[in-house]
Amino acid sequence: MKNLKKIAAIICVSALAACNGGNRYVIKGDVHSDMMNGETVYLWNYSDDAVIDSAKIANGKFVFDGAAGEAGAARIVWHELYVDCILEKGTIRVDMPDSRTAKGTPLNDVLSKFSAESDMAVQEAREKLMTMDESMPEAGKEALQEKIIDELAAKMDSLHISFLKEHPDDVLGAVVFCFWLQNQMDPSAEKFESVSGLVGEYVLNFGPVKQMAEFYKKQSLTTVGKPFVDFTIENGNRDGSPASLSDYAGRGKYVLVDFWASWCAPCRMETPVIAEVYRKYRGDRFEVVSVAVWDERENTLAAIEEDGSTWPQILDAQTIPTEIYGIRGIPHIMLIGPDGTILAHDLRGDALKAKVAEVMK
Repeated sequence: MKNLKKIAAIICVSALAACNGGNRYVIKGDVHSDMMNGETVYLWNYSDDAVIDSAKIANGKFVFDGAAGEAGAARIVWHELYVDCILEKGTIRVDMPDSRTAKGTPLNDVLSKFSAESDMAVQEAREKLMTMDESMPEAGKEALQEKIIDELAAKMDSLHISFLKEHPDDVLGAVVFCFWLQNQMDPSAEKFESVSGLVGEYVLNFGPVKQMAEFYKKQSLTTVGKPFVDFTIENGNRDGSPASLSDYAGRGKYVLVDFWASWCAPCRMETPVIAEVYRKYRGDRFEVVSVAVWDERENTLAAIEEDGSTWPQILDAQTIPTEIYGIRGIPHIMLIGPDGTILAHDLRGDALKAKVAEVMK
């Protein structure tokens, strides 16, 4: 009897091990080049950008092997190339140079089909652009180009939204929502909210989607007509003392706030414009303050010296103000009224000059 119990226990343990071993994904990748042998390919969690695994290329191929668990989204990255995939049970096949998505398992095949449809729409638009009549007048050519691009944007929106309606609350919907975001140059808050209304909690809590929702929430709190949101940089002044936006804003003057970095060429191109309005309007009613973000202090100081900027500067702000104001790109120049109300965002060039001239009449 004891032997029978022991045998039964061994069989049970073996069965459990077999079940666990079977619930795995195996990614078999091909890079079509033995010259890349020894290089590393990374498997990233699509939702939070954490590295899941890495593999070395051997004989032009690589393999990832892991527990499938609940199917999640991943990105296989090799240099500038990447392939998106779903980590589900089975053998997943990846062709790095020739495909943006994986194949071989049910969810990956669905994602691959969607990707192929999207690629076909882009290819059709590209062919239309390449076969335009070169003898057309320039104005007509530009109008046709714009029409083709607008038609492509509408078709891509339709493809993505149709798919999201079929997969409103699963991993496929989450990945395609991210694809939709990537296809938008800069989706408005209204458009993002509209598409978000089609999906459920799983998709809304998916990393990149959640980040975008938080970005728009921050923007809504600092939009035109809202009071400015203060921030303090501990060593923001040249002498290392703290500097706050409220040292300048909300004190009875119009304040032009310039978020910039020394390495940002467009930022530096705006410096002469800012200098011009500063020379013309500085005084009891107008002030300028530049806020250095995403930069090294010594580089910021060198650029200030090189450009001859004479107005106040807040140094070493890094990501603090850009996170508060939902800023994704610089230069970002905003105007704050005497009472601290935000009057304008994204001022550049002649539009900057005109807005300042308008309020300083």
